Amino acid sequence: MSICNKSRQIGLSHSTSAVGVLWGAFHGELTTIISIGDRESVEVLDKARKHATVLARLGSRMAMPGRKDNANELSFASGGRVLALPSSGGRSFSGNVFLDEYAYQEHASKVWDAAAAVTMLGGRLRVASTPNGVGNDFHGLWERATAAESPWSAHEISIDDAIGDGYPVNMAKCWELAKGDQRLFDQLFRCSFLDNILQYIPSETIDVSGTDEVAPPGDQHFAGLDIGRENDLTVLLVVRVVNRVAWVVHIETMKRTDSDGLEAMVARAFDRWKLRKLAVDSTGLGTFPAERLKKKHHRVDPVTFTINTKEDLATGLYTSMRNGMLRIPNTDAALPGCEPGTAAALRADIASIRRIVTSAGNVRYDAPRTAEGHADRAWALALARHAMGTESAIVAALRARA
Repeated sequence: MSICNKSRQIGLSHSTSAVGVLWGAFHGELTTIISIGDRESVEVLDKARKHATVLARLGSRMAMPGRKDNANELSFASGGRVLALPSSGGRSFSGNVFLDEYAYQEHASKVWDAAAAVTMLGGRLRVASTPNGVGNDFHGLWERATAAESPWSAHEISIDDAIGDGYPVNMAKCWELAKGDQRLFDQLFRCSFLDNILQYIPSETIDVSGTDEVAPPGDQHFAGLDIGRENDLTVLLVVRVVNRVAWVVHIETMKRTDSDGLEAMVARAFDRWKLRKLAVDSTGLGTFPAERLKKKHHRVDPVTFTINTKEDLATGLYTSMRNGMLRIPNTDAALPGCEPGTAAALRADIASIRRIVTSAGNVRYDAPRTAEGHADRAWALALARHAMGTESAIVAALRARA
């Protein structure tokens, strides 16, 4: 029994499929590789097929193709086979088992039951995965496997280990996959387990982004509008960009907003701040108001909240704060004209955003719904930052000026 806590992008699927071919071609054994889904299974088997082709070209008779060679099975003249199945597929096998990216498998418990039975019959069991938070089957198995006197052979391979061994790594692509988040980077590439329910933007990052100063003068303004549903707040937040740094200059909230009140709020903002762009939450009940606002003001960007867009909004907000590109008020004194308690409420909303990994391995960004709202000020700020990114001409001008 062997387990590997590994980095992404280091070629482990390539070597996993190679070992399956060696066991099958030269030992006559059956090796079943259980992957996340159909696409991943086909990819692993395709790698195995390429390994077998090379061996056959080098003269190995045992690696010659057998009777079966299809989308899920590769057989050899020796009688050995390699099966590649998704975690949702049927598993009535015996022999060796590879559990590929086990932390991301939706049916991990069922897969484990089958694999454990194979192990008792003397087959080899290999488990490999990039971490995917704590509390799941892979995390628990890793904890047990690395404990004293464990029967497991435990291995850890980080991106740094791969680079040290001469493996070619595109670090820019790695950081892109991690969305610029150091914590996600450490989980994806440095074998760290990130808490499944995490305060996504740490308090220290919020503190570093805080300021007691009023925003310096400028004329580049962008805004985000989070439209409240049921008891949630409707929040309009305006930022001023000065030397590529965004300063929060205005926050306005309304509860149970009707269409007239919403349009009046937006009209005041466009008139006072001469907004370059307004990003509007157009999810559900926000669809119709967003369409009306876009027709009236034109410089409106409707944003539908999905798992992917909320991830982009949350990670964009975190990255801007971590890189010193965003200033939020420490106290109401840094936000003239705001209602009492606005600065503290904004900071609390930012801190309430959670990165949550579901039991199916999906990641979502959300916040608890309370009497105070649903992180509405934080999402309005994230939308304002999004509006900055979509105004390409302004961004280009700011870069040129810098």
